[in-house]
Amino acid sequence: MYDILIKNAKIADGSGNPTFFADVAIKEGKIARVCKNLKAEAETVIDGKGKVLSPGFIDVHSHHDLELEKNYLCSNSLEQGITTIIGGMCGESAAPICADRMEDCLRVVGREHSEESYQARMSMEDYLNFVDQPTGSNMGYLVGHGNLRACVVGYADRKLTKEEQAEMEELLRKCMKAGALGLSFGLIYPPGSYADTEEMIGLAKVVAQFGGLVTSHMRSESAKLIEATDEMLQVARASGVRMVISHHKATGGPMNWNKTAATISMMNRAVEEGLDVFCDQYPYTASATGLQTNIPDELHVLGVEKLVEMLTTDEGREDLRPRICGSKDSWTRFQYTMIGNSKSKPEYAGRMLNDIAREEGKDPYDIQCDLLRDDRLGTGAIFHTMSEEDVERVMQWPRAMVGTDGQYAPGTAGGHPRSFATFPRVLGRYVREKKVITLENAIRKMCSLPAMVYNLPTKGLIREGMDADLVLFDPATIGDKADFAHPMEKNEGLDYVFVGGQIAVKDGI
Repeated sequence: MYDILIKNAKIADGSGNPTFFADVAIKEGKIARVCKNLKAEAETVIDGKGKVLSPGFIDVHSHHDLELEKNYLCSNSLEQGITTIIGGMCGESAAPICADRMEDCLRVVGREHSEESYQARMSMEDYLNFVDQPTGSNMGYLVGHGNLRACVVGYADRKLTKEEQAEMEELLRKCMKAGALGLSFGLIYPPGSYADTEEMIGLAKVVAQFGGLVTSHMRSESAKLIEATDEMLQVARASGVRMVISHHKATGGPMNWNKTAATISMMNRAVEEGLDVFCDQYPYTASATGLQTNIPDELHVLGVEKLVEMLTTDEGREDLRPRICGSKDSWTRFQYTMIGNSKSKPEYAGRMLNDIAREEGKDPYDIQCDLLRDDRLGTGAIFHTMSEEDVERVMQWPRAMVGTDGQYAPGTAGGHPRSFATFPRVLGRYVREKKVITLENAIRKMCSLPAMVYNLPTKGLIREGMDADLVLFDPATIGDKADFAHPMEKNEGLDYVFVGGQIAVKDGI
C-alpha cells in the first residue's frame, strides 16, 4: 500500500533525458517506485494522463528568507511549482547580525521583525534553529556578504585591515559550520559594494574549504558587465570555489545589449580551464531592486537619516541631482523606471515613473525623491532595460539555471511578477510557444542542475529513493498570467505540487 500513486504520466525525470511514460508511487515522503503499469494500491490515486510529472522545481535565487517569518507557507512559490527555495542572495541574508553594530545590520535585514527574531539572528546557527518549523517549500540558506561586513566594519567604505578580514572569515566559517550552503555577494549594494577583489577571494577560500559555493550580484550588469564578469572569474580562479553569476543579464538599455555573447564566451573558457562556473536567470526583460540604488554608493555611508534629510531639503535635492541624473535630463534618466511597490504611494505600483510625473505635472526626479523620502529609502523599482535576445541567449547556455529573484510578504502591494510566475513562464513562453529550449532541458535547469550545484543530493530527479518533491502539470496550458500591473495573477496548467510526499497544491492553489 502506497501513500500516493500517480499513473499514466509522461515523466520528465529532471536529468534532461527524453521523457517516458510511467507510474510513480510515493511512500513516507520518498519516491518508492517508478515503472510502467504498476499494479499496486494507494491511499490516493491520481490519473496523470496527458500531463507531465517532473521533480519539484528548485528556485536557486530567492530573497524569501528575508520574508520567511511573514510567509512560512511560501504560497507564491508553491503555486508555481517551487518545492525548494535557496535564499540569502545578493549579499543580504536573514542572519547573522550583531548587537554592537545593530543599526548597520538593520539596514541589511530590515526593521520589521520581532525582538525575538533579532535575538535569534545573532548567529546563523541560532537563526536556523529559530525558523526550524514546517514551511510550504524546503529552504536552504546562503550567508550574505553584506551581513558580514555590517557586523565587522558597518558601512565603512574602505579596505579591510588584516584583522578585520580574519574576523569576517571566522564569522563566515561559523555560518558554514551551522549549515549555510555558501556565500553571496551583492556588489551594487552597500556595504558589500565597498569590498575589493582581494577581500572576496579570502572569503571565497573559506567557502571552498567547506565544499560550498559563491553567488554574485556583480558590480555591473550594464556598462561594465564584461569587466564585472572577469572579476568574478578571478575570484573563482584564485579560490577554487564553485561560482554562480546571479540573474545574469545585460541591462541599462540598448547600448549594453548583446554583451551576454561575450560573457558566456568568457564563462565557457573558464569552464574549459577547469573552473566550476554557472549562472541563474529569470525570464523577463525587466529587473527589480530598490529605488535607493539610484543614490551613489559613497553616499550610503551617511546613513538613512542623513540621506532622508537630503531628500527633504531643496539644497539636498540639488546636490543629489547630478549624482543621480548625471548629464541626462530627468525624463531621459527615468524613462525605463517603473515603481514596484511603495508604502507611501501603493497606488503607484506597476506604473512608469515618467507617466506619474506627467499626470501630476511634476519633474520625475522630484517624484523619485518624494518616494525615497516618504518610504525611508524602501521604495521598490522595476527597470525595463533588457532585451529578449539576451534573455534567450542566457537561457540556452547549458550551465544556466532558473531563479525568481523573488521576495514577497502577504499584504504587500505591487512587485515584479517573477515572484509569482517565473517557472510557469519558462515552460509556457520559452518552451511551448517560442521553443527556445526543450521541455527536458528546461526541467533539467529547474531540477537536477540546481540540485547538483547546491549540493542537494536527494532532490532534482525522479528516481526511487529520492525525496517525493514533484510537480504535475499540463504541458499544453502551463503558463503565466501575471504582469507588472497584476503581478499576483494565478498561473495556468499546474495540477499538483507535492512536497515531501504531501499534496501542497491541487488545481493550482
